[in-house]
Amino acid sequence: MYLRLSDQQSNLKSKIVFLLRTAFQPVISIAWFYYLSHSYLRQAALSDVSLLDAIHRPFYDRNNSPYQRLALLRNHYQLNYQMLGKNLATNLFFGETLNISEFTGKNQQTYRLALFWGQSYKREGGLTLGLFLQDTLIQCLTFSLDRHQQHVIIRVGGMQSHNENTRELIRETTKNLHGIQPRLLLIDALRFIAQEIQCSTIECIAKKNHIYEAWRYKFNKRIRAEYDNLWLLAGASLRHNGNYLLPLSAEEKPLDSRPSNKRSEYRARDTIKQAIRHQIAQTISPPAMPSEHKHYLPA
Repeated sequence: MYLRLSDQQSNLKSKIVFLLRTAFQPVISIAWFYYLSHSYLRQAALSDVSLLDAIHRPFYDRNNSPYQRLALLRNHYQLNYQMLGKNLATNLFFGETLNISEFTGKNQQTYRLALFWGQSYKREGGLTLGLFLQDTLIQCLTFSLDRHQQHVIIRVGGMQSHNENTRELIRETTKNLHGIQPRLLLIDALRFIAQEIQCSTIECIAKKNHIYEAWRYKFNKRIRAEYDNLWLLAGASLRHNGNYLLPLSAEEKPLDSRPSNKRSEYRARDTIKQAIRHQIAQTISPPAMPSEHKHYLPA
């Protein structure tokens, strides 16, 4: 509380709102503050007080209750710690990225996939997977790690493009990657991560459940991405809660069923995907599942 109220970058209004939200939701607020103060996130919270506010704002799904939000936040950061290790999990908050794959397109330009903490996407999830051309972010996918009993779950909260010349850059990237759309490449890479960490489920947010469809953002945020169509294109099925269940692997047609004049292109696509899969396997470690009663990890 002292950290939040003494922050020099926050105005008086935001501090008053923080106090009011804490007073209206004391149990989950105190539980979240306790978790932050007793975990590796303590250092990050000292430099970014928005972590304290996270419990009071929609996260991943606008329909989640405060208690569901608390559980998801704690589960994500516990599993993130176990997957990446304390140093990297902490350093992500200070701008560090984790390169998980690097490959070249047919024009010999170098592309890379990297995990980072996206300040702009922090309400959609706790980790962002980005496709970069050198240092230019082309497109990214934001997700959180969760658990149910002894199963790891990935919850995808958003897909974004991030460049003023996005449309042309995406078109050029698709061409250079032998016809692979960047957004579908990100989904494939996420599937490879899911397989590596022994994930049982990938749930993708529906547009109507996106956090920026919550009433508080109605007048200052707009969802342009057609999430539902994207997840269906990737082979997802509709869940009872309105979100989408994404298969852990894509359905691939045999190469000999492809038109003969297109087979070299499909071979090149497969080469890129297999290189990504191999490099992810060398980088990502499966998290050990914590016991149900363990609520924080050592600082």
